[in-house]
Amino acid sequence: MLRGIRDVIYIALVVLVFYIAVKVEIYHSRYWPEIIRVRNIQLTSVDSIIYQSDSSLIPINYRGSIDFRDVNPDKRKDLFIMHILPAIVITRERLMDDLHHLDFLEDRINQRKSLSKSDSSFLVSIKQRYETDSLGELKKRIYPHPVSLVLTQAVLESGWGTSSIFRNGNNIFGIMSFSSDDPRSQMPYIEGDDDRYLRTYNSVTESVEHYFLFIATVSSYKKFRQKRWEGGTSAQLVRYLGRYHDQSEQYAEMAQSIIASNNLERYDNISINPKYNGTMTLKSFLMKY
Repeated sequence: MLRGIRDVIYIALVVLVFYIAVKVEIYHSRYWPEIIRVRNIQLTSVDSIIYQSDSSLIPINYRGSIDFRDVNPDKRKDLFIMHILPAIVITRERLMDDLHHLDFLEDRINQRKSLSKSDSSFLVSIKQRYETDSLGELKKRIYPHPVSLVLTQAVLESGWGTSSIFRNGNNIFGIMSFSSDDPRSQMPYIEGDDDRYLRTYNSVTESVEHYFLFIATVSSYKKFRQKRWEGGTSAQLVRYLGRYHDQSEQYAEMAQSIIASNNLERYDNISINPKYNGTMTLKSFLMKY
């Protein structure tokens, strides 16, 4: 009888080891995206905006809007930066996670390993989103530029958050609309001009996400994307953004001045507070599945 019990235990252990081995293989065969735990805060006044450090960021999604025209000019700049900084850092973090995801898939493809269903779906959708089938080109299009440059363009295009389209449509970057299918708002009429429209967004985060996609897919920014991929700084990259604004010669000078006078490069190494960041670990996967 003891021998029978011992055999049953032995078989159970073998089954358990096999089960765990299969689960471990499943875990390592797919990419597990980064999880960012975002706090939602309803804006009721400027006091709702949380001041962030320049190294560790609390990921916040601000709901509602603030009329920065009513904010004390001495505080407006800092509050505007604190308002849009979380959306920029969260979006960049997600873009970098997409890059890591692509590296993982490229490695599996090169090793002739199969892709999981979720990874295959991700690859199809991201190629469509960025309008390219080349993995190398896809990485260049996704790779985000420094926080300081994003902040600078937000300042220039929204007038530190005072522009009409930012106040009424969350359009931080002055992005135009050329399709009647877009959510958009008509610009004030100028005699002799055709009708012109600006995009509108449901949130600041949506505006930031579309801005990065816009820079990633418009052919005018091909040289910008190449320089960005090579590790160009904000001061170097602004020279490749001439097509972003009608006054192209002055645009780079104004951008460089804003970066320097507001010390915006101090935000280039900011990362999300680890308390709000995580991934699916092997232990949690085995316990859940």
